[in-house]
Amino acid sequence: MALSGDLATMGLEDIFQWLAVGKKTGVLELRGSLHTKRVAFHEGRITSIWSSDPREYLGQYLLAFNRITEEQLRDALATQEDEQQLLGRILINRQLVTEAEIRRIVQLKVEESIYDTFLWNVGSFEFHDGAASHQKSMLLSLDVTGIVLEGARRMDDWKRIRKVIKGGDAVLAPISEAIAERLPLATDDADILARLDGHKRVDQLVLDMRMPEYKINKLLFDLHEKGLVRILNSGGNLGENPSLQLQRARALVEKQKLQEAQEELRRILKDQPRHLDASKMMAVVQDLLEDKKLDQDLIPELAVSLDELMTTNLGPNEAFLASRVNGLWAIRDILTIAPFEQDECLAIFSKLIKRGILKTTKPAQGGHQPDALR
Repeated sequence: MALSGDLATMGLEDIFQWLAVGKKTGVLELRGSLHTKRVAFHEGRITSIWSSDPREYLGQYLLAFNRITEEQLRDALATQEDEQQLLGRILINRQLVTEAEIRRIVQLKVEESIYDTFLWNVGSFEFHDGAASHQKSMLLSLDVTGIVLEGARRMDDWKRIRKVIKGGDAVLAPISEAIAERLPLATDDADILARLDGHKRVDQLVLDMRMPEYKINKLLFDLHEKGLVRILNSGGNLGENPSLQLQRARALVEKQKLQEAQEELRRILKDQPRHLDASKMMAVVQDLLEDKKLDQDLIPELAVSLDELMTTNLGPNEAFLASRVNGLWAIRDILTIAPFEQDECLAIFSKLIKRGILKTTKPAQGGHQPDALR
């Protein structure tokens, strides 16, 4: 039996329970405003998930847990492309992680990716009965009940969080006196407090710590409840909530109907000039329309001093990419470790080059990098 519809009319709790009770085998496709996910089921249990969101790739989770370095991830991904092996298997063979660690992190990745969908405001779903996932990944066998309960709990949490921390543009600062009275702190609390400087936005913390948006916001919310941080700017001025218009614009981009996507995005930005996701997508569309294919083998370098860079007004994603420019890695290398989509990365690089913040050089020896970087 096929099942499809809108998440506004049939919630994820009901969908997952229907699949579990019916012991269904197949693939549940979930389409949000910006990303698509495919959850594989076998006899009512979850076996794997595929996500178009680069923040949910296995490599990003391994970096978040400090199990590998960015250099090790870049090198392993290059091997994966050449040899068509699973990333986890490559890292196990290199004795960088154990099989038990990979399994634990893969399960966490699957769970967090599903929990994220419970926080979507808009989206659609379709269950492909009997379909195979065709995804090369470590297979799990997760019970739906626990995931549904946790997803529902996070939905309730998110409503409370958003009343205090209203968006990714929120800024918080630590309260030193209160912190001193609470020592020693939990590891996650200490880590995030050390990164708060009264200027860094929440969305920048999400990138820096490579943690799910929910977890960063929950940590900050709990610290605020304990009186350990103060809110300097509650945020919510970026129009972050996805909209049906944004979903339509994304679909148009996927179909390469760029002019129509641009018009849809213009309508959004006319009503909400600071809509973060619409602004990001517009930058990508404009770059694609210009049809300026940036050579990914070029090596980016800073065209300004570090002092100038620190005082330059950069968005979180721009700052992330600029901080990875070392004069040795090619654009292609940086793309492999970035927690956002390739088109967005290329659009950001083009923008930073046009602004005179970055410059590029051709790789030496006909494009071959030194062995130490391969």
